[in-house]
Amino acid sequence: MLIRGLALCLGGFILLRIGIAEGRRAALFTSAFWTTFPQFPRYRLRRLWPAAPGIAGTILLIWGLVLLFQWLLAYYAARLGHPLS
Repeated sequence: MLIRGLALCLGGFILLRIGIAEGRRAALFTSAFWTTFPQFPRYRLRRLWPAAPGIAGTILLIWGLVLLFQWLLAYYAARLGHPLS
């Protein structure tokens, strides 16, 4: 679980970095992009593809952090004993 969690966190972090870099390059984080979105919806929808790796990266990062937290809880439960036993 530790290795999977670390791998998911690393993959999620890399995808998130790629998504943020591509989003900056496509100017997704500017107000001009979003204020002109209603006037040019077809063109703007085609420019939203860099958000996909960022969203996937965020999901993988959260999933990896959940696995790491579960591993940490299991590790300390095994080391110190379960608090209810």
